[in-house]
Amino acid sequence: MVLRPETIRERLRELDRVLEELSRYRDHSADEIEESLSLRWTIERGLIAAANLVFGIADHILGSFGIYSETYEEGLRLMKEKGVISPGLYLRLRGFGGFRNVLVHEYMRVDIPLLRQNFLKALKVLPEFAREVDEWLKLREN
Repeated sequence: MVLRPETIRERLRELDRVLEELSRYRDHSADEIEESLSLRWTIERGLIAAANLVFGIADHILGSFGIYSETYEEGLRLMKEKGVISPGLYLRLRGFGGFRNVLVHEYMRVDIPLLRQNFLKALKVLPEFAREVDEWLKLREN
């Protein structure tokens, strides 16, 4: 697959929009999230959208190397190995694929404190992902 930087940048812009919207809900407590189904759904759906963008970006980049990961977690590891994301960011992102699957497939009732913890973590870590991917793209274009 051919690397299409503009496609990746479009997804990064959408990720930024999703995170901007999600950040409006950062001050809600676990109890508030538990009590408000609409708030919980907003946060869950936002995290799913963000995860899908992250893993779509990873798939696109890895595909340009002729690599196709079997799992979301493997995709993150391969992004680290190819130098797209730093080892530190990889460590902070680990587990995001599994959490995405819990939200999407509802393997179990989502633990609200865990949801909030992952939500707040995503607000910190996913902008780093966007920056590192954008920096990697700039290096490839030069």
